[in-house]
Amino acid sequence: MSAFAASRAEAGSRGICIVSDNRVCREEGHGMAYIVDCPSTSSCSPGQRKLRTTKVEDLLERLGRHPSSEQVLRVLEPVLPSWVENPKKATVVLSALANKKLPAAATQVLAAMLSQQAEVNSFHISSVISAAGRCGDWALAMSLLQRPELAAQPTEIAWNAAITACETGGEWQRAVLLLSQMQLARVSPGIVSFNATLSACKKGSDWQLALGLLRRMAAERLQPDMVTFGAAIAACGSSWQSAIDLVSQMLAAKLHQESAHVWDSRAKPGYNAAISACERSGQWQSAIGLLFEMGSSWLVPDLVSFNAAILSCREEGQWQLAVHLLNALSAVGLFPETSTFNALLAACGARWTMALACLHEMQARAAVPDTISFTAAIAACEKGSEWLAAMKLFCEMEGVAEPSVVSYNALINTCDVKWQVAIDFFERMLSQEIQPDVITYNALIGAFARGSERALAFSLLTTMRSEQVSPDDVTFIPPALACQQAGAWQDVMAILPLMLRHRLVPDAVYAGCATSTLRACKGEDYAFAFLRNLRSLWEPDGESRISDGPEVLRKGPGIVAVLKPAHVTTQDFVESLRQRAPVGTALSIVSRLDYPTSGVLPLVVGAEGSLQTNWFRSQFAAGLVRKEYYCLCEGPSLGEVGVRGEVDMPLLTSEVEGGEGGLVSRSEVSEYGRQAFTEYEVRRRFRFPELQQAPEDEVMFLSVRPRTGRTHQIRVHMASLGRPLVGDFTYGKRSETSVPFCPRLFLHCHSIQLVDVEGAPFLSKADITEDLQAVLQNLHRWAID
Repeated sequence: MSAFAASRAEAGSRGICIVSDNRVCREEGHGMAYIVDCPSTSSCSPGQRKLRTTKVEDLLERLGRHPSSEQVLRVLEPVLPSWVENPKKATVVLSALANKKLPAAATQVLAAMLSQQAEVNSFHISSVISAAGRCGDWALAMSLLQRPELAAQPTEIAWNAAITACETGGEWQRAVLLLSQMQLARVSPGIVSFNATLSACKKGSDWQLALGLLRRMAAERLQPDMVTFGAAIAACGSSWQSAIDLVSQMLAAKLHQESAHVWDSRAKPGYNAAISACERSGQWQSAIGLLFEMGSSWLVPDLVSFNAAILSCREEGQWQLAVHLLNALSAVGLFPETSTFNALLAACGARWTMALACLHEMQARAAVPDTISFTAAIAACEKGSEWLAAMKLFCEMEGVAEPSVVSYNALINTCDVKWQVAIDFFERMLSQEIQPDVITYNALIGAFARGSERALAFSLLTTMRSEQVSPDDVTFIPPALACQQAGAWQDVMAILPLMLRHRLVPDAVYAGCATSTLRACKGEDYAFAFLRNLRSLWEPDGESRISDGPEVLRKGPGIVAVLKPAHVTTQDFVESLRQRAPVGTALSIVSRLDYPTSGVLPLVVGAEGSLQTNWFRSQFAAGLVRKEYYCLCEGPSLGEVGVRGEVDMPLLTSEVEGGEGGLVSRSEVSEYGRQAFTEYEVRRRFRFPELQQAPEDEVMFLSVRPRTGRTHQIRVHMASLGRPLVGDFTYGKRSETSVPFCPRLFLHCHSIQLVDVEGAPFLSKADITEDLQAVLQNLHRWAID
């Protein structure tokens, strides 16, 4: 019995008869089978038959995505003879299979044609490659390119389909390789070839390659279209400047194209990709600028445009702008979806109350919160140290969405020192068969370390190894900090071989913890000896120079001390120095002075992660750096000139709302804070009854030496003693001061002493600035001898 006869017998047992009519097939232009539906399994009478025709490709589709060769041959047997006479009929079927994304069936059809000695040409091969391309089966597509039929008659369509297969399959490097091989195969790449390759490049975010392909198009005298620009911009990834440049080129190309009426639909993806590039780079101003530019370019932004722009507002706390963009959707006839609210939630940062309000607004607008929504809200609670709110959100999420590993990571991070709660959620995570990742373990280790459970933290490091989860640079920091807190120098030293086993180079944070612990337990000689041993693990940076200038106080091996003026942030001041430094000079910040503070600022001449940077940061973290400040405080007397004192109060630093809607750092004395020590000495005393607010009040000029480096340490410690700094309207007197002629916060870093990269002492000093000198001169007449 033939295969076709067998299939006919099988169909008959189900009450279905298959017959063939090659005459009809010839008239229709391709092979066709008839399916005759019968009311029963008995033989069909002419009056009972209901005849309908089904195309071959539809019959093949019914076989499933992976039919056997026998199944395909049964369907094709009635039509194969006509394909031998006219190969174009096979092309129609193969093209239809490509549109249906059935590469396996198309491949079997090709094999059946070869078995029946039907002609197989380049059009047939191209159709099968197209089927593979639509499914991302790049391996099948590339193997079909080697067929001799294509070598004899190569077509751009086949190569373009193979490039598309590589793009869909995420093999962007292979797509670029195929484009370069086209000319070797005597095929000239066209605009579709380049567009497909550029679309593949966005998977690799290789903006340099994308720009290179555009230059090659120009060399080939191919005019890029809107699809080209959109794909090239998407390939820029986070290279926002290149993306904006391409948008400008796209605008210029619009002016020279006749098809301006399709501008909106074709240019919008390019703009959206550029906004996303700005968002990934933290350039929220440029992202918002592009969004508004769309309107002036006769483009109507869509939800993708707004979502990317809203997401960019998470940088620098631009949450008010994010809310404004959400409310602006209605002006262009758009309604926020779940993805829109998810972008807004990401912009909430540590504003957990706003995150909760955002979830409520979602429900009011019929947008269903998903796992991403709840996870972002939980993360906001974690940043705001609101663990109870995070727990409540997690319970709500379990009723409407599936928790993910990211959800559990954010939740465990909220536990802070409550390590028992963290363990409960970790076990719950395992019971749901959610695989923990390195972030999960880092969060749990952090909870153990902060909860003074150092042994549990170390045991979890062993668990990570057995579970084949590789630690990262963050993993070992909480145990190191716990060891430093407990003075466990042997444990902190045991961390180093664990890091090296995983090929992790210890950074300045670990080095600082270890060195600080050794200094406290074994002395400074041991601490510096350990630090010198770490130098061999830090790659030396190239030679860098910085030119002399009025702000340069002193230069040494790997370091330069500069005079920072008041009323400028450390970041902005260093950035101005970088712009004036010779090309190739790297400057890294290892210590900061507050915006209103002046004085000595040490800068490392070396890049992040260099020997120089790690060397100096380790000294700061270990408390091996000596700094002296001059300040003026007011309040009850601290004693006679020469009296020394010490403040030993832990400080807790958190982010709070600033005056312009952004987040700023604030510190307070708290038992939950980190250890902080400040030494002071009274240098001069002043008293003027006509200005002081209480008879016992004085103005005192102090020399202050912070032994730790907490945020706003001197200001908070002196305020906690009831002697706030003159001019400190954050921690001190917010209204009237005893020294109304002081123009700013009276705090100046006078000197800094450390050890340079060659092991020599480095000392730099800066005299009090002229504005503060004038204050002391005005106070001189009220000096107390």
